[in-house]
Amino acid sequence: MATLEIFTFFFFFPLVVPSTTTCGGSTCPAGGPLVRFPFLLRDHQASSCGHPGFNLSCNNKNQTILTLPSSSGDFIVQSIDYKYQTLTINDPDNCLPRRFLHHDINLKNSPFLYVYATENYTFVGCSSQNASWPWKSAPAIPCLTEYHYKVIYVVQTSSLLQPDPILFPPVPNPLPAGCSKISTALVPFLFDFGAQLTWDSPNCRSCEAKGRVCGLENGTTTSQIRCFGSSVISGFSSLPRAAMYGIVIGVGIPGLLCIIGLAGYVCNKMRVRGQIHQPTITQLLSTIPDRRPSTVRIGLDDPTIESYPEIQLGESWELPKLNDNTCPICLAEYQPKETLRTIPECSHYFHANCIDEWLRMNATCPVCRNPQKR
Repeated sequence: MATLEIFTFFFFFPLVVPSTTTCGGSTCPAGGPLVRFPFLLRDHQASSCGHPGFNLSCNNKNQTILTLPSSSGDFIVQSIDYKYQTLTINDPDNCLPRRFLHHDINLKNSPFLYVYATENYTFVGCSSQNASWPWKSAPAIPCLTEYHYKVIYVVQTSSLLQPDPILFPPVPNPLPAGCSKISTALVPFLFDFGAQLTWDSPNCRSCEAKGRVCGLENGTTTSQIRCFGSSVISGFSSLPRAAMYGIVIGVGIPGLLCIIGLAGYVCNKMRVRGQIHQPTITQLLSTIPDRRPSTVRIGLDDPTIESYPEIQLGESWELPKLNDNTCPICLAEYQPKETLRTIPECSHYFHANCIDEWLRMNATCPVCRNPQKR
């Protein structure tokens, strides 16, 4: 027992102490996404831990906030996907459509781009008592709707995706009685679920895909990006290389000797016990777990899957990001006239037949693993 305690102390202690570095992940007191490179949480992390333009902060409600330039203002950060380099933002007052209606969102001079293509949306205000509006299915915006007045929006033009003419009818000309045009704005598709942004630089996708994390070289303010080891021991991997070699040699050799000695001691004990108590074949078979497949259904039923939105691609289209033109399930590129299906909870999209088969066996999104409502 004494040998085991000595081994545990010398082998694991150096990995625990360096992990308490100022560049580890952090969150606001109210929770929210884990903030780490390239993002920086002000007043919680050192200024050398983040990349320029990726500063986040905590507001007076202790929510994670992204402040966009060009007087766009503050937005709540709902989630950050470091592997696919995306983040979802929303309005602190839960009325993101108002921000688009008044042209309050501008990504200019920021490192971010929209994940989905932008479309021309026309916002139309109508009296709630008006019965002449020909498309009753046109979506209303609850946060902009008052008792005697409602705001609806429709797609005016579509250069990339062909919208459903029932859900998104063209704007009639002239407008029905009691209706008036409020504004026309470029809006990303599916903005009701929050605006999804992405960034190209720094590019850490391949590093994150290997289960590793990006960071600045030697924790300095230079622009040199380095791929470090697993995030579990990110503090250890950020040490100077010479110090890491010293720790490996100083700890590895004594640790290896301890392992050999401990393994010899355990093997000798097991050999002695095995000579006294030899298990029977029946006893051995009884320890094998029953791996027969379960008949319990863990996916979603077909009506739920078919209720998710479908999108048909047009003849000529081009998604804004290189990662957007490939189905994450079959890894095949999207082609014109193909049908895509979107998961409403997280706004990720796939080939309709691919995601249908997936959801019948799994009740989670294959990209972000968010659970879906049954």
